Amino acid sequence: MAHRFTTFATTTLALVVLAACATQPAEPPPPPPEPDPPTVDVWTAAGEGNIAQLEAHKHAGTDLDGLAPELQTTPLTIAAVTGQLEAAQWLLDNGANVNATSGNGGNALSAAAFLGQAGIAKLLIDAGIDTAARDFEGNSAVDVAQTPWDMTEYIAAMLQLDVERETVEAGRAEIIAMISGSDGGSSGGGFEELAFAIVNDDAAAVKSALAGGADVNSRNPDMGSTPLIVAAFLGRAEIAKMLLAAGADIHAMDNNGTNALGVAELDWQTTEDIAAALQIPLTDPEAIKKGKAQIAEMLRAKM
Repeated sequence: MAHRFTTFATTTLALVVLAACATQPAEPPPPPPEPDPPTVDVWTAAGEGNIAQLEAHKHAGTDLDGLAPELQTTPLTIAAVTGQLEAAQWLLDNGANVNATSGNGGNALSAAAFLGQAGIAKLLIDAGIDTAARDFEGNSAVDVAQTPWDMTEYIAAMLQLDVERETVEAGRAEIIAMISGSDGGSSGGGFEELAFAIVNDDAAAVKSALAGGADVNSRNPDMGSTPLIVAAFLGRAEIAKMLLAAGADIHAMDNNGTNALGVAELDWQTTEDIAAALQIPLTDPEAIKKGKAQIAEMLRAKM
């Protein structure tokens, strides 16, 4: 009998111990290891598209809108100018301000426009960036997209960026079209898109812009110039014919009170001086002079 009791007691004790073990809370899992501190600065990480380093900076509490000591640019601007789409998306997803400005007052859209980074520009526009914002010199993203090529190459070389003219200019045209569309280019807008095509003597782009709803009588917001005035200034005779056929107003004047005929009749020295001030290259002077004379003749015939 004693043996049975001992066996029963032992069994009961074992069951109690097992029950206690079963109901005892499990040991908490060990905390995840602390991420390693960043090994490159946040601007380099953005420019290289290094998401792991960006994550490390986030954990370290780095200001994602901070300005680089030398270039005075934000990480988002660096990602924009280098075309690092994934890094730009990561920055926006993790709290970077889409409208943060660099030391010159420009935003990331201007940086994207400089080298024709159309994919980045679309991301920024979709994220609500101010497409009309201007830097401290009064330049908008559209203005930056029209930077002369020789200056573009010079600045890109300083930044140690490889650039290909055809790719950059195609991207710039896309960005101008995007901005024009976001500003309502089909209703009274489209000057930037048309002007860019005229400066580049791209009649096909002018035709496409007009077909897409760009206003043939739209104006430069700063100088009041119309596309026809720009064409007359640069002697783009074929484009001028196209604009006239689309209903361009030959009597429209810029903010100086000058119409397209007056611009077409400017002497060459004045034309050169104005082009230099606006940083517009006059690559074929003889063709421009001939075109200006043809446009002047066309306009006189219509007045």
